[in-house]
Amino acid sequence: MHCKLAILLAFSLLLGSCKDTLALTLEEMSVRDKVAQLMVPQHYDSDIDSLVARDHVGGVIVMVSTKAEVDSLLPRLKASAQIPLFVCIDAEWGAAMRLKQDYRRLPKAAYIKSDEQAYEVGLAIGAQLQELGIHANLAPDADVNTNPDNPVIGTRSFGADPQLVAERASAYARGQREAGIASCAKHFPGHGDTSVDSHLALPVLEHSRERLDSVELLPFRRLIGEGIEMVMTGHLSVPAIDPDGMPASISRPINRFLRDSLGFRGVIVTDGMGMKGVTDIFGGDQVAACVAAYSAGADLILALKQTVEVIDAITAKVESGEFPMEELDAKVYRVLRLKQSLGLLQ
Repeated sequence: MHCKLAILLAFSLLLGSCKDTLALTLEEMSVRDKVAQLMVPQHYDSDIDSLVARDHVGGVIVMVSTKAEVDSLLPRLKASAQIPLFVCIDAEWGAAMRLKQDYRRLPKAAYIKSDEQAYEVGLAIGAQLQELGIHANLAPDADVNTNPDNPVIGTRSFGADPQLVAERASAYARGQREAGIASCAKHFPGHGDTSVDSHLALPVLEHSRERLDSVELLPFRRLIGEGIEMVMTGHLSVPAIDPDGMPASISRPINRFLRDSLGFRGVIVTDGMGMKGVTDIFGGDQVAACVAAYSAGADLILALKQTVEVIDAITAKVESGEFPMEELDAKVYRVLRLKQSLGLLQ
């Protein structure tokens, strides 16, 4: 009861401090349309046109593609969206990460040698994404790569020194921001000291809170303090924050820690919801995993399949009262506010 009241009060303060069209937009939406605003399916989903035009999903993530395909697809999808569409991409080392034929590859984080270069790389990536009509990059990687056997982070990280990672990630995000592109710090609470690939299984980060505070969390604190727009929760277990060992992406204690202890007020986005680090917990049932991510505190559900089934499942829980309406409204308001900050909404 206290948690629901806190959510309601926070949301009321949010609305009261900013009387604008976002509140009116929210009031005019059905429950199902609100839930759909939190879904970010892949661009090559066979149903992507109907997901945007009929189901009113809030966003789309561009995966491996070509510039010609993106130039054809995105204007069509944007034109059919009832509420302006949010388009993101995971392009840590530039558009060439996904559009290999069309762009020169920029350096991976580990090969960036100065804060100035990190800024220039972020600025260059921002220019590429602006050209493509993409609004956000799911980067920088804020993981502190202290484990040489890490099979999934490696050169994606700026390094093993938390202060250096914080400085470089900050400069990279600043470059993207100056190009008009939103940034996303990942993979919260920190995927650097793991020896398991969360695409394949669930990594466990066994460190104490003291160690997390001094290493893994330091870059996230810096980026949050500087107003980063999004934080991505990873599919990794961190018992020091959630003793039940749930992956951060579906852990309410970890999502609440991000909000309450680190003061993050932006958009929480999951890592891709097809990864085994989360779906194996549900016997491969991605719908159940996505519902759990919503319940844990995620605002955007990323790279999901069975999107219509996920929308319907969450909508049913909101309409039955199992999931509070005020919590849904707060999530959608944050997403609309992000769209507004990108110039997609007035």
